[in-house]
Amino acid sequence: MPDRPAPDQPSTGPIPVEEAPLDPRAIARASLDAARNVSLWWTSSGIVVATVVALVVGTRAGAFVLAGVALVCAVVRAVLPSPGPVAISVRAKALDVAVLVLLGAGLAVLAQILPR
Repeated sequence: MPDRPAPDQPSTGPIPVEEAPLDPRAIARASLDAARNVSLWWTSSGIVVATVVALVVGTRAGAFVLAGVALVCAVVRAVLPSPGPVAISVRAKALDVAVLVLLGAGLAVLAQILPR
């Protein structure tokens, strides 16, 4: 009797799943389905809020809001299990968190020294 894959493992015939060719149309459809990727909406909303605050209140306040968005993203990426939210999961978890913390802290420092 030939070896059959376990019922919970996908099968692509004689080709292992890791070596199966990627379907660009399926990838494009998945990337356009933003409703599945709630993190994209939250991240985009934070950036829009920071922009509105910068235009209405001032540049310094907008920069602090944007720094806060980056720091919140760092905490979310650090706390949630891998792979994590799509919008902020780019590399390894430690590297993502470090980049977001440095970005948030850098923006906060630059906003603080911004002349009034």
